[in-house]
Amino acid sequence: MNSTNVNILKLLSQGSFSPESLALYVNVEKNSIQKNIVQINEFLKDNSFDCIKVKDSEFSLTLSIKQWENIFSRKDFITSNEISDYLFIKFIHNKFINLEVEKEILDLSRSSIVRYFKDIKKILDSTGTTYTYQSGKGVRITHVSEECKYVFCKKLVKFFINGDFTLKKDSLLASVLVEYNFMKLFEKLYTTLKKAEISSTNFIISFLSTLFVLNKTLGGFDLKVPNLDYSKYKDLKDFISLTMKEYDKSFQEQTFIFMVNIKNNLSFFEKEIGSKGDILISKIKERLNFSKLDSDLETILLRKICISFFKYENKILKVKNIPIDESDEKLIDILDDILKELNFKLFLHDKISIVSILKKIIIEHNKELVKDVLLLFNEITISDDHYLKDNLKVKAPDINFHIEPAFLYKLNTTLYNHKYNLVLSDESYIYQNIKLLDSYNYLNILNLVNNHILEEVLKGLNL
Repeated sequence: MNSTNVNILKLLSQGSFSPESLALYVNVEKNSIQKNIVQINEFLKDNSFDCIKVKDSEFSLTLSIKQWENIFSRKDFITSNEISDYLFIKFIHNKFINLEVEKEILDLSRSSIVRYFKDIKKILDSTGTTYTYQSGKGVRITHVSEECKYVFCKKLVKFFINGDFTLKKDSLLASVLVEYNFMKLFEKLYTTLKKAEISSTNFIISFLSTLFVLNKTLGGFDLKVPNLDYSKYKDLKDFISLTMKEYDKSFQEQTFIFMVNIKNNLSFFEKEIGSKGDILISKIKERLNFSKLDSDLETILLRKICISFFKYENKILKVKNIPIDESDEKLIDILDDILKELNFKLFLHDKISIVSILKKIIIEHNKELVKDVLLLFNEITISDDHYLKDNLKVKAPDINFHIEPAFLYKLNTTLYNHKYNLVLSDESYIYQNIKLLDSYNYLNILNLVNNHILEEVLKGLNL
């Protein structure tokens, strides 16, 4: 099984995908995907597994959890990137490596292990990290540069995210990190993040776990930001000291500084990714006529964009096939135009996630488009319209909702003309611009209002 086939199987373990999507994620031509599927199906047949099937122009593979575990625990189901990451992390972590031993562990030829190590040496040489050969023993690290520590950090974050924090004992990297009790650490970090009112996203937990390893082996990073008053967060610092008292003071301090930085909306991504995120947001604002973004929404958008760049650049295939509607397609087209102009690339799944945030921003920034809404009912009996109106008032206080029976509207439509930005009804009106309601659930109504705002804004963008 080559690396492309392994990655296709990893994707299919997460859902169903079109040939176009698979080609995009594994970076091959669409025409070659069918050949890969044939190869994978031959392997599946030989091992008495169900084969990949096609339904509605999408490939899918249904296996039990045990069968998936059986597949991905095999030694021949490790990609070239995973081998490279494993060797690099082990070398930096242990500050020593014996290529003869690794050749046997990975079941590689001598030429293959030499080729992998040659790529690792390029990273070390380019970052100013030094090493020495010990005759008959192996290669030993003599100095690790700050830049090399960043590379080590990125590869570890990638490992944690790809492993979903399960850290199976039979995985190669888990054997390198066997001395760390990560499950206990995850629990402590979750408790601390909750206290700090910071979302326990997989990227934040991954970064803090990486910081733990880094602190033990290479001393961690100086995360302090000039002009930020950390003394204002004494309660958080005391809580971390109490909750994480069994960890050394250096890691406690770095955890504290990291969390304060996050609370102040500071990025924990490397400068290059942060700069690309800023550039992309600037172009999005310009294209979508966002004169000023709400600071919280802009922070959410920037983090999602930075995460998306990190995933693409580090080939992290944590994705799923998400259904999209017409508004999604229009916004993805806009995003694709901007990315092409900037020569940036992202996975489709992450584009959809970015678009979902953009839709929220568009709606929040254009609420004034809907001030008055008329609700018409006929087939559905509203037993207590005050309950409905009260809920709508709480959820959408700036919108005036007016409820009328449909027959009154039909008797004298002119009385209602030009008085409402939006009319919703439980029955269809062929010749009038009235949107159909499935039910008089306030969430359903608010969803239609939001969709109407989105449609009106997208019309104005001349798509």
